[in-house]
Amino acid sequence: MGACPKPVAPRRLVSQPRLLEAPLKKPSPVAEPPAPGTGPAISPEEATARTVIARYRQRLDWAMHVPEFEPLFKTGLEDVGLPVPRRGIGLRALVDSLMLESKKDLLLWILRHFRGLLPGETALRFGETWALDLEGLNWLKADQALSTSRWPEFADQLRLAIQRAHRRYKEAQQTLFNLHHDLPERIAQRLVFDPAKRPDASQEGCLGLLHAVDKVDESDTPFAHYAQQWITRGIRNYLLGERFPVHVPVNLASSLLCEANRELPGAPAPARAERTLLQPRVWLDAPVAPDAQPVTLADEASPCPRDLLNHDELLHIVQGMINQLSDKQREVLVRRYGLGAGHEAETLVNIAQSIGISHQQVSMREKRALEKLGSILRPLYRELYG
Repeated sequence: MGACPKPVAPRRLVSQPRLLEAPLKKPSPVAEPPAPGTGPAISPEEATARTVIARYRQRLDWAMHVPEFEPLFKTGLEDVGLPVPRRGIGLRALVDSLMLESKKDLLLWILRHFRGLLPGETALRFGETWALDLEGLNWLKADQALSTSRWPEFADQLRLAIQRAHRRYKEAQQTLFNLHHDLPERIAQRLVFDPAKRPDASQEGCLGLLHAVDKVDESDTPFAHYAQQWITRGIRNYLLGERFPVHVPVNLASSLLCEANRELPGAPAPARAERTLLQPRVWLDAPVAPDAQPVTLADEASPCPRDLLNHDELLHIVQGMINQLSDKQREVLVRRYGLGAGHEAETLVNIAQSIGISHQQVSMREKRALEKLGSILRPLYRELYG
């Protein structure tokens, strides 16, 4: 018999040594701009400033919509020195678009010049809105119009309350501006390629930042996201205006440039006066090649500013010398040489007849006047010509 096979011991599974490997890192997510309301929380300082500004604006807007005040808007805008309505912009839209500083000035002017009857309900609403001392104004009744005798006292308290609220608004405005003062310069660095234009563009961006401050609300959206729109608009409008040799309204400048971009090369341009604004600028200090044609300006018929200045200065000097003459000498000299406005030179005989003296006396007055003018002119002549 054959030998039985030797039992085979079961094979042990030996674990293989693992290679040392660095742990795999999760891919970092791509940074995306935060959606409105999901960005970083605003600071308490910014939240407080925004609340003060937003509530101050709401109170001013309500006051500027009181129907009894609207008849005074146009006169008030002129007296305060604010823009008046022009073509395409109505009075109501113009007042609504004013900055808060200008609205405050207009409202204070209206309170000083209002002479009508203010409804009692409106007066009470003013007292509640601007936190007036209603206990001291216990004569206010909702069903009785505010009399003209009571109006000065009420208007004085209202003006003081508005000025107090305005001081708090200015502090909040300064706070919000300081928190984001670097935004205009950063956006100007990104949008403006010409280094010489960046300072002016940054200033226009600061004006846009002030507009954004005036329009801010009490939401949780970071103010920087909203302010960038106003700053960018101000800088782009500035760059748009730099394309023209004179100041051009933004709407007209935009339409002209869009029209020029749509034109086909070689196509005849429309015959419109404003098309001349698209001509390139002529720099007065630009070097000209020797063989280049001379460049003429469009207003070459206009008088030279230096000549106008010399003419005005000469008239001032002559008038001062004539004023040093006596009344009789001045009358004869003015009529003899036609120095008065709209007067022609007269003869000695005509002057003598109108005055009632002989022509020899007129001649003597003329001679003395000329001698006196000579003595006045002699030092000036020596100073000029040595």
